[in-house]
Amino acid sequence: MFNRFNRNINSKVDTNIYLLIIVLLSVIVCYLQPKLILPALFIFGVIYYFSRRNIINKEIFFSSYLDNIIRNIERTNHFAVRKLDVGMAVFSKDGKLQWKNALFAQWVGKKNIDGLKPEEILPLPANAFELLSVHDGEQTLQIEDRYYNMKYYSVQTQERHSKRADTASGLMLYLTDVTDYELLRQKYYNDRLCLAYVRFDNYEEVMRGLSETNIANLNGEINELLTKWAASHQGFICRMNKESSLLGFSQSAVLNMMDDKFMILDRVREIRSGNKIPPTVSIGVACDGVTLEELIGNANKSLYLALGRGGDQAVVLKDKNTQFFGGTSSVGAKSTRVRARIVAQTIHEQMQQADKIFVMGHMNEDYDAIGATIGMAKLSLSLGKTTYIVQSEHNAYYRRIAEVLDNENIILSDNETKYLDIVVSEQEALANVTNKSLLVIVDHHRAVLSASKKLLEAVHNRIIVDHHRRAEDIIGDTVLLYLEPSSSSTSELVTELIGYFDDRLDITPAEATALYAGIVLDTKYFNVQTGERTFEAAALLRRSGANPNLVRQLFKDDMQLVQQRAKLIAGAKMPVAGLSIAVMYNAPNTTMSSVLAAQTADTLITIDGVAVGMAIVEYKDGSLGISARSDGSVNVQVIMEELGGGGHQTVAGVQLAGKRARDVEAQLIALTEKQLEECKTNESNSVARC
Repeated sequence: MFNRFNRNINSKVDTNIYLLIIVLLSVIVCYLQPKLILPALFIFGVIYYFSRRNIINKEIFFSSYLDNIIRNIERTNHFAVRKLDVGMAVFSKDGKLQWKNALFAQWVGKKNIDGLKPEEILPLPANAFELLSVHDGEQTLQIEDRYYNMKYYSVQTQERHSKRADTASGLMLYLTDVTDYELLRQKYYNDRLCLAYVRFDNYEEVMRGLSETNIANLNGEINELLTKWAASHQGFICRMNKESSLLGFSQSAVLNMMDDKFMILDRVREIRSGNKIPPTVSIGVACDGVTLEELIGNANKSLYLALGRGGDQAVVLKDKNTQFFGGTSSVGAKSTRVRARIVAQTIHEQMQQADKIFVMGHMNEDYDAIGATIGMAKLSLSLGKTTYIVQSEHNAYYRRIAEVLDNENIILSDNETKYLDIVVSEQEALANVTNKSLLVIVDHHRAVLSASKKLLEAVHNRIIVDHHRRAEDIIGDTVLLYLEPSSSSTSELVTELIGYFDDRLDITPAEATALYAGIVLDTKYFNVQTGERTFEAAALLRRSGANPNLVRQLFKDDMQLVQQRAKLIAGAKMPVAGLSIAVMYNAPNTTMSSVLAAQTADTLITIDGVAVGMAIVEYKDGSLGISARSDGSVNVQVIMEELGGGGHQTVAGVQLAGKRARDVEAQLIALTEKQLEECKTNESNSVARC
């Protein structure tokens, strides 16, 4: 069509050129022969007439040709709008339906939809028009039992009599029926293979002291329970050894397990066959993985995550998200010390290979972090290594220790005062980092909590010693990871490691007091999270000269802090039965503010009828801190994890940036209510999951 149009234009131009040449030649001839003027005019007129007529005929033909094309395009558009399997609709700038084709009206299944907004016609959010008009896109909708792909495009509109374009936009919607594809996608999604590792957490502890008959019966009951559980979900089970099994399920079965919160955990704990200790299992499930190798690797990682968080729980990796279930019972202490001995030997080897050793706790170090750093620094110094204790910017506890030591007029030996000389800031530590440096991270395992994130990135050889339940965003690339959620504190772990590090290594009274203070802090004076190894560690420290009187001095508060705590408790409220919340506003982001929040939460759970106490701190810099405590009936760690935090069953917390108390209070109440309701639902069980 376009070539033909070009030929017509060119023909008209050529004709004009020819006429011009004829005119010029005629003028020259007539000038030379005047008697030929009349014949020349006649000939020119004839030629002009026929040329003009030819041009007009071609223009008429071309105009008719374009009219036919336009009519064909209009017929095609009309046919497409009426016959193609695409529902179409146009909405004006005010969001009201202006036009739709018959198929759109048929698919939405509603009558008299003219003038309605998209959210009134389709299953969309309340402000759908405003959201869809921002940028073009597509999404899948379900209308009754059919699925549709909806593409939407914003269209600039202009008023009929307006001279300028309106800044508002209209909206065009296109619906395509994708039911067959969507059902196939859902079938693939639901039938996708998921693998699960199941591990008997406390096999040795449960079986110790049982007769062969009871051991066989207990093993049989657990195996039978797991087999029936797998069969009920149309899965398979493959036993690997007496403690571990591999199971396979469809993803739809895993979704059902998640809906019932992996009740298999409760049923295992209820088994009794002569055992005094309830058996527990950990489950690591993975549904993500392109290959079977990747899938089974992810299931293994999920299991390790469940074990690292204390066991007796299920961890599910699905759609690149990790979800946790169970883990609400108290973590049982392991009586074996084989692992502690192996860890101490590994630390000894790694320290021997390093030229400089840095020991670092979490930001706003508490007595547990300080005691653990001193204990690990002792190990390093005993090998004659250059050692640094890295402190965070806010270190009120360090200042408190210095004040108490000065006020008590305590005389420290040279072996004890050396710790004061190796405490450095972040900048001093960074200036001394080498390629062979070793970083020992204590009392935390998340990068966001580190006293120095720059040092964490600068040193690649890293060891973690911590007692908190494993978080999803754990620091990676470590040469040694020692997590023991069953321990009361990191100071307890370090005390054990000192004994296995070197039999001839003695603990000085000052070192023992620092470690003892860490244990006292995290156990709330031996009332929370204690086991036999806790008291054994405390006894060892007391024999080494730990000074309880000095520890009491460290834990004393000034009058202002006590008054502030009393004020917060007086202003606390109980939005729901069992939950008490206190809020502190406009607080400085210091260690003492965190201490005040923790102490307030501790006091709230001593009130009759309060199972969960929470202290919310609004800092002046715009951040928010939450300290949560439980009397043991509710797992506050699960609540804090929903907000990005963590901790233990009875002690947890979270730090949030750019949040205010009003932003999270409703969510905290809802999460706590959910936990309290689960406790109430399961209160008839001998081992409740709350």
